[in-house]
Amino acid sequence: MINLIFLVARTLIDEKNFHSYIDSRLLYLLNQFGAKIDIRNYDAVKNDIIKNRKVVDGGIVELVIQICRVLMPIGYEKIILKYILPSIEFAEKHFLYPCHDALSTLEILSQNFKIGIIANKDKKILKIFELYELDKYFDSCIFSYDANREHDEEIFKLILNMMKKRSGECMLIGDRLDTYIQLANALGMITVRLTNSIFKLQEPINQNEIPKFTLNNLVELVDIKSNMRPN
Repeated sequence: MINLIFLVARTLIDEKNFHSYIDSRLLYLLNQFGAKIDIRNYDAVKNDIIKNRKVVDGGIVELVIQICRVLMPIGYEKIILKYILPSIEFAEKHFLYPCHDALSTLEILSQNFKIGIIANKDKKILKIFELYELDKYFDSCIFSYDANREHDEEIFKLILNMMKKRSGECMLIGDRLDTYIQLANALGMITVRLTNSIFKLQEPINQNEIPKFTLNNLVELVDIKSNMRPN
């Protein structure tokens, strides 16, 4: 029986407008520096980078750098990054907010489950949680080591021991197959993939990357038994 749910922090954040704004600014800068690329080709490059796991920490700065490295001569990524950083800071302040169903979903889930949140080194999302009072629903917070799965695995084991839970009693909700879905599967947790982020483009490359369930939206978590659909 599931009684502890871990949510990767970014699954609670609506990033659509954020990414749309950054895409428009980056496309403009690329063309200003001579790339001569339209939005369709830009999207193709960006999607290839995400699908083929060429970003590690999943952050916007790393994604911008990888796009620039594909489309521009060596060294231009540093120049373009300097110009786009103010736009990133602006977008983080104005275009990141909780998903429309985050508050209602957490409120319902917290009545029956303990909820843990998994956050990386970026504190901006945690500040958003505080601003919108989502943090009151979290019983624990885990800080990720990003790409270092060995450290993340040890953290999970420590939290499970502290809360006296077996892995089979826990569910993990994440959006990336190559990080937490893989890790949680290896530990024997119930895994749920949310396809509401840019990482919906990823496809499993081994058995441990196949989630137990796949959902489109947070609100589908409310009725765990009937709304989840096995892969």
